[in-house]
Amino acid sequence: MKKNKYILYTLIALFTLVFCLIECTGKGDFFIFFTASGDILKGEDVYQKSYVDGYHYYYSVFFGLILQMLAIFKFELAKFLWLLLNCVLFWHLFYLLSQHKLVRNLELKKQTIFLSLAFVFCFQFFRDNIHTSQITILILWTCVYGLICVFRGHGLKGAFLLALGINIKLMPIVFIPYLIYRGYFKEVFYVVLFLLVLLFFPSLVISNQQNILLLKSYWHIINPSNTNHVLDVDERSFHSLTTLLSTLFVENVPDKFALPLKRNIADVSLETLSKIILGVRLFLVALTLYFLKFSTLFKKQINNNSYLVEVSYLLLLIPLIFPHQQFYAFLFALPAMLLGLWFVFTKKITNYFFIGSLVFSILTFNIKFWLGQFNPYYEHYKLITYGALLLIPQLIYLRRIFNSNAILE
Repeated sequence: MKKNKYILYTLIALFTLVFCLIECTGKGDFFIFFTASGDILKGEDVYQKSYVDGYHYYYSVFFGLILQMLAIFKFELAKFLWLLLNCVLFWHLFYLLSQHKLVRNLELKKQTIFLSLAFVFCFQFFRDNIHTSQITILILWTCVYGLICVFRGHGLKGAFLLALGINIKLMPIVFIPYLIYRGYFKEVFYVVLFLLVLLFFPSLVISNQQNILLLKSYWHIINPSNTNHVLDVDERSFHSLTTLLSTLFVENVPDKFALPLKRNIADVSLETLSKIILGVRLFLVALTLYFLKFSTLFKKQINNNSYLVEVSYLLLLIPLIFPHQQFYAFLFALPAMLLGLWFVFTKKITNYFFIGSLVFSILTFNIKFWLGQFNPYYEHYKLITYGALLLIPQLIYLRRIFNSNAILE
């Protein structure tokens, strides 16, 4: 057994090194992070400046300064180390999955098959994030591992990880109201405290005046009320609710990559579209209460497994309700997909609609890798977003199962 594990870990290490060596060529999004990091020290407003064909730096001042630790290396080596870090975090997430009792309770052969299927179905988003040298894996890791630490009683560690994720890219902020609802008041206090520290820490490196100016500029560029965050179609690879609803309810969206194929079902004004987007967002946020249940307000983990559905839904919300999301952001949808996969794999669910909808979600998440020649059509119709939305009724069904608990015995 130990020999098999040693061989497996060796193969994973070799695969990771070779994969990172192949992917570290070229600029990727890391070039934007790395260049902006140096510009912060030069006193420039990195949020008003564009990089590589008009792209912007959308991350925190703190993250930019932290990347300066890699400035002692040439760009290619710095990028390699960045990719290696993300691979290590991805494998750690996979290790956490393998150690969960739902997986550990399976026979060894079934554990191997399930984890192999999970890797195959997750590979597309993993590969996309490494190929673009993005930050999504790091943010997902801060969410998942941060929450695990909080649930296990390591409040300070978990709070710091969540605060780090929120500071870098704001999206994990959805877990602050969740932790309040679950009664983790002390941990929320720590998160807020760490957030303040991370916001003003750059003032120790750059001037406080420059830091304040950069924070104001940062808020301006990520402000969800901006018009470009309503009609969110600047790039073909944009997804999320804002992009999907824009393509459905506006006939001639300013999408230069659109195919000459009809996809809208109506044609409304920008003001009406904004109200539709807000209404759908509020509905999905309000649906969180269904998963949490009013009777469990301020109570910690009544059911040891119910948090799996709750957290999976909140992670799924992130790429759906936040604007300006690329295809690789749907890495956040994978926990919901894997939870459904476990139930189907163990034959605890035989409902044909559930199985069919799960298969559809898996196909939409991976079809670019399997049949990439038709990718312009997948992007045109925002297929990934449909696959993510279909995970919601699956999670509703799973919530009923966890409430009854009978199927888990």
